[in-house]
Amino acid sequence: MAQLETSSSGPLLQGGEVLAWALGIWLVSSIPYAVGYLAVGPDRRFMGFAFNVSDHVQYFAWWRAFQQGLLAPNLLTPEPTPATYFNLLWWLLAQLGRIGGLGYEAIYQILRAAAIGMTVGTLFFLYRWVASSSRTARAMLAMALLGSGFGWLHPLVKRLQALLPIPAPMAPYVPSIAEPNTFFSAIAYPHFLIALASIAAILMLAVRGMSADRWRDTLLAGALAFTLSLHHTYDLLTVGAVLGGLILWRMGIERRLPWGWIAHGALVLGMAAPGAAYMVWLTRQDPTWREVLAQFVNAGVFTPPPFQLLLLMGLPFLLALIGLGNPRRWRTWTLSESWMGIWFLVHLPLVYLPLSFQIHLLNGWQIPTAYWAVRGVERLAGWLRTRSIGTLLRWALLLSLPANAYLWGWRILDLSRGQPPYALHRDEVAALDWLAGHGCNGGVVMAPEAIGAFVPMWTGCRAFLAHWTGTLRFFERREQVVAFYGDATDADRRSLVQRYGITYVIVGSGGGADGDHLEEIPWLIPVFQRPNAAVLAVQMGPIGSGGGEAP
Repeated sequence: MAQLETSSSGPLLQGGEVLAWALGIWLVSSIPYAVGYLAVGPDRRFMGFAFNVSDHVQYFAWWRAFQQGLLAPNLLTPEPTPATYFNLLWWLLAQLGRIGGLGYEAIYQILRAAAIGMTVGTLFFLYRWVASSSRTARAMLAMALLGSGFGWLHPLVKRLQALLPIPAPMAPYVPSIAEPNTFFSAIAYPHFLIALASIAAILMLAVRGMSADRWRDTLLAGALAFTLSLHHTYDLLTVGAVLGGLILWRMGIERRLPWGWIAHGALVLGMAAPGAAYMVWLTRQDPTWREVLAQFVNAGVFTPPPFQLLLLMGLPFLLALIGLGNPRRWRTWTLSESWMGIWFLVHLPLVYLPLSFQIHLLNGWQIPTAYWAVRGVERLAGWLRTRSIGTLLRWALLLSLPANAYLWGWRILDLSRGQPPYALHRDEVAALDWLAGHGCNGGVVMAPEAIGAFVPMWTGCRAFLAHWTGTLRFFERREQVVAFYGDATDADRRSLVQRYGITYVIVGSGGGADGDHLEEIPWLIPVFQRPNAAVLAVQMGPIGSGGGEAP
């Protein structure tokens, strides 16, 4: 088999282009954060996240715990849990924060910058190797970094529905699915980009090792696969599916078992096996993490049905289908075409596997999609008998941008409002600071949901309600919080406090819904008070007693 082709037409992609792409994407994706910090008024604080606060506070709860030890407990639930969880990415970031004395906001922005740089750099090398010319490599890189689907239909149809009875083309969550969208991941999910770059590098090295019998490349691929197993384990399914599919493709072409390729593929996956085995053990044998994994369904977010998936992937996907061409010709694929083709094709069954985390397996699909989308434009140029391929490529990229423009503008608008959970009242943040300084006496902190989400990462205390998977029996806990801050009886509140060892209660700025009337309860003693927030210490005596002094 031939080795991977490299670009041969026109000047090769240069390192300066990588830097320009990385800086450009970092700057544009940083604008929502700048708006978040600048738009809040003097009474509010932007909390540093542009999207999906609930997941990010979970990651930074691990980050905080990893500064204390190698393994982390689950602080997002009131039940005491042993420290059994390890995540390589967040452990490394925790050491960076501990050694450098950096807070979570600085660490998060460092992560975003590093993730963007890693992704651009990895894709730069990948497309330079598989593209037939530098022009197509540049087009593939641009499409992979900026391409998006038809998510712009969602806000358009919402406005039209005020005038016409037309059905929604997609579920509301579909436009913001970030896994197959590199640019939106740069804004909102930098750890997805770390996984994306890892998948691309592993497959690139593994294919080089298999095709040229270069064990050094295979060993590097295996080492990267091991690290991936310790921070984004389920992406190993993508790696295994692509390598397995490539081996089957070659077996079908040559009508024999390609033992050399099988050995290389087995080494890559074998080196990743210990980390994967640890994660399987954790989510099957540890009762806490078994329930955490089971609660993935709480989000109600799965791979969208096929038509909505087509809308999510958009024009690049349609062009990729054109680029793939007649399946009868796939037997004549070059090595570059074969692993890009197998990678593109295996994602469709992968994302519909009956797994609670199936939606995460969309991550990485944009890489082969961009390759075949550019090939599709070249095929269209042939059908149209035009030499203006460059013009067609520019139009294809331009028409793939609107969904990302919508998502970018949406985040700017949303963050400019300065509302929870993206911004909290400064008095509420001061309450969290007080708890961080004084500790929680080994107990649990009860707080309104928007504040409670920050309790583990901010204070190191266990939260009664914090996260839709991390908080065990999440919906039951949410109802209990609503009742506690609402019309629960004194006996019910006492029972809840005693059952779960609640030592502090936070009162927020949301009026009665956040429990300002709780300060009247004699066994809840104010230990920190501001006009818009308070921390109440539990000083419980026998039922009917008047409470006691604050601890």
